[in-house]
Amino acid sequence: MTAASVLVGCPADTGLAPDAGPGSTTAMCGINLCVDLKDAANTALTMVDGTLTIRAPSDEILVIRTSPTAIVAVSEICTHAGCSVRYDHVGKVLNCPCHGSRYSLTGTVLRGPATRSLQSYTAQLDQSTDLLTIML
Repeated sequence: MTAASVLVGCPADTGLAPDAGPGSTTAMCGINLCVDLKDAANTALTMVDGTLTIRAPSDEILVIRTSPTAIVAVSEICTHAGCSVRYDHVGKVLNCPCHGSRYSLTGTVLRGPATRSLQSYTAQLDQSTDLLTIML
């Protein structure tokens, strides 16, 4: 297994159930979230720079494949005003289109108006089974 960084900002309580898409095998596994990369709904994460938004119990998480062996996940919720952040695959940063905040893939604020970094979590990628476990 390989550890990957998972970042989550201040999630809004949306009441969303875990689900990566219709028929997805993304589900809660104990208190964590498991993402089956063999599932057709999750195939974007099999390619470098592929992204997928998945639902967690109280957050929508942007998951990014940054290399063949690394995956990063961040809350789509900007810590400044709650807009959805987007991955810039050229600059390898996260941008908020609402007010211009920019974050590194480690969650550090690179440019405001956001002042709070995204909280970092741990995930495990089991490459032998293509199962990603996000520690919630």
